Amino acid sequence: MEELLQSALAHSGELALLMLFLVVLAESTAIVGLLVPGTVLMVAIGTLIGQGKMDFWLACLIGFIAAMLGDGISYWLGKRYRHRLQGHRWVRPHRGLLVQAKRVLRKHGGGGVFAGRFIGPTRPVLPLVAGMLAMPPRRFVPACTLACLLWTPAYLLPGIFAGAAVGLGEHSGISFPMQLLITAILAALTTWLLSSLTQHLLRRRQQRALPRHLGWGVPVASIACALALWFTVQHPLAPAYGERLWQLVS
Repeated sequence: MEELLQSALAHSGELALLMLFLVVLAESTAIVGLLVPGTVLMVAIGTLIGQGKMDFWLACLIGFIAAMLGDGISYWLGKRYRHRLQGHRWVRPHRGLLVQAKRVLRKHGGGGVFAGRFIGPTRPVLPLVAGMLAMPPRRFVPACTLACLLWTPAYLLPGIFAGAAVGLGEHSGISFPMQLLITAILAALTTWLLSSLTQHLLRRRQQRALPRHLGWGVPVASIACALALWFTVQHPLAPAYGERLWQLVS
C-alpha cells in the first residue's frame, strides 16, 4: 500500500490525497468498511506524512470530509431502507455486529456514536444502525462530527510517529526508531491491560477474583512503559525528532 501511495505522490500530490479520500470513505461506509483494512492503510498514509511527503492538516481535512460523507451515507441508508436492510444478503452475515451496535446506541445514544467510530468492528455499521433506529439528526450529527474530526488524526498518528523517525541518523547506543518501537509496544500492552482491568472491575455481577495476568501485569507493564518513555525522551536524538514533529503541524 505504501508503495502505491509513493507512486501516486511521484505523479501528483493531488492523486495521493484522492487515494486518502477514497480509503477513508470506504472505511466509513456501511458494510464496505468491514472489507477494507482501514487501520493498515491509515498507518501507511501517516508514514508518508511523517516523512514530510504529505501535508498533515490537508490530510486531516480530507479525512474529515470523507469520514463525514461515509457516515452520512450510512445513516441515510439505514433511515431510508431500514426494513429492507434487515434481510439483505449483504447484511445477514453481519447480524451479530448489528445487534451489538443496537445495544450500544440504545444504551449510550450519541455517546455510542462517538465512541463507536474508534472501535474497529462496529465503526462501519453504527451510523447505519443509528439510521435504522431512527435516531434524530440533532443527536447523531454533533456526535458524528466530533468523532470524525478526531478520528483521522488519531489513526494517522502511529504512522506519523514512525515516519518522522526514519533517517534521523546514527547513535552509538540503541537506535531512536527501535527505542520508539519498544515504547509504542509497551504503551499498547499497558493500554490493553488497563482496559481489561477496567472491564473486569465494571462486571459487578461476576464477583470473580482478579486474574493473575492483570494482578501483576498492570503494574509491571505500567512501570516498564514509564521507563521506556523516559529513555525515549532522554535519547540524544529526541530533540531532533520533536523538531520534525513540530514542523509537520506548524
